[in-house]
Order: sequence, then C-alpha cells, then structure tokens
Amino acid sequence: MAKRQAKAAVVESLLVEKLLQQIAHCLAYLVLQTDELKGKSNNDLIPLLAGLGFDRSSIASILQTTPETVSVRLSRLRAKSDSKNTSKGKSENHANTSGQSKDPSGGLK
Repeated sequence: MAKRQAKAAVVESLLVEKLLQQIAHCLAYLVLQTDELKGKSNNDLIPLLAGLGFDRSSIASILQTTPETVSVRLSRLRAKSDSKNTSKGKSENHANTSGQSKDPSGGLK
C-alpha cells in the first residue's frame, strides 16, 4: 500500500514539474513578444533567457534552435566576460602598486 502511494506521489510530482515547465516556456514566449524584444536575434535573447534561469535545452526549445547553438553562445559570452575581468583586474592591480613608494625600511608607504 505504501509503495503504491509513493509511486503515485512520484508520478504526480513529475506531472506537476512538466506542467510548470510548460507554463515557464509560455511565459518566456510572452516576454519575447514584447515590443522591446521583438525582432531581436537569438544572440541577444540567449543571455536574457539564461539570466532568467532557463537551461540550454529550454532556451533552445523556446528559440527553436539547438542546445549546441545555445551552448556556443553562452560559452563565448563567458569567455568575453572572463577576458574583460582579467584585463580589468590587471589594470586595477597595476594602478594600486604604481602609486606606492618604498620607505627606507623596505616596506610600502
């Protein structure tokens, strides 16, 4: 009896999860139909949907493209962001150390 109830609960949980996913996709579709976003390319929409928490498969489904396309776009965005952060960190580090002078004891002032 308990096993049957547990199995029914799992099936119900999976059904609810699927329905919630469908609702989320419908809401994403509605967001993409707003005047601000209508006509934007997938390259512009992929980071938006990723920022809303959609995974690559969901984004691909919403935009009618492949998960691989989404992965490539997100990977390029991360690489671009990482290179900006790396160069920014080097600039800040250089600025922090260039204005300091050593005192006679060998330490920094």
